[in-house]
Amino acid sequence: MLTYGAEPSPKSISVRGASDEIIWCPIIGAAVETAAGWVLLETGIGRRLLEDETSRRSIYASREQPWGVGEDPFLAALQAVGLRPEDFSLAAVSHLHVDHTGGLQHLSAAGVPVFVQAGELSFARERAGIAEAYYAPDYVSERILWRELDGDAELAPGVWALFTPGHTPGHMSYRVDLPESGTWLLAVDAADLSENLNDRVPPGWTADAGDVPRADNSLRRLLREAENLDARLVPGHDGFFWKAVRHPRGGHR
Repeated sequence: MLTYGAEPSPKSISVRGASDEIIWCPIIGAAVETAAGWVLLETGIGRRLLEDETSRRSIYASREQPWGVGEDPFLAALQAVGLRPEDFSLAAVSHLHVDHTGGLQHLSAAGVPVFVQAGELSFARERAGIAEAYYAPDYVSERILWRELDGDAELAPGVWALFTPGHTPGHMSYRVDLPESGTWLLAVDAADLSENLNDRVPPGWTADAGDVPRADNSLRRLLREAENLDARLVPGHDGFFWKAVRHPRGGHR
């Protein structure tokens, strides 16, 4: 598991009907070793956004700002587990919100292809902006080697993209089958917190009103998949949960 820092967020974004109390959410990712090489899932927040004060404060409107993010959050997170951008055979981003796109420039420089849902990329290019927490400088470069998906897909042996729209029009989650610890479902932002899973309450933020029922359906899908596969279902921004499941390379000390 990778940690790119933490961000302050109104709880109402994570849980439908919740208050605007500011909670601290880890910015996470995962590196998976497969028969096809290392696969990166999520690229965190970027130094470029952190240094763009106007854009950063437009997205993080509270007094608190992202923290625990080294000189470059992406490179620091990889270094902590002994990896470099060029070590990956492919990568994927669940959606193009700013806390998931920060490492794309490094992956493009290393020639790493990046999977994304076609509908998400189209939405980001044609409609989304800072008001929706999309930061175009992270994802507009023609050097990014996009691999566009249309629904569920196997990305590498043991790693699947699961189409879970709602939080954004092209959001996807992941299924990862590990030989020693079984099946993991990474909900990403289809379920930010354990509260989403325990209480069956979907995230509170969607880009369009039409995405609200899709967010409900995606949460129910993940819960069904977890039961059917006897899988660990991991919420995307729950600090207590991520500390509990974090598995550093080489094991815990």
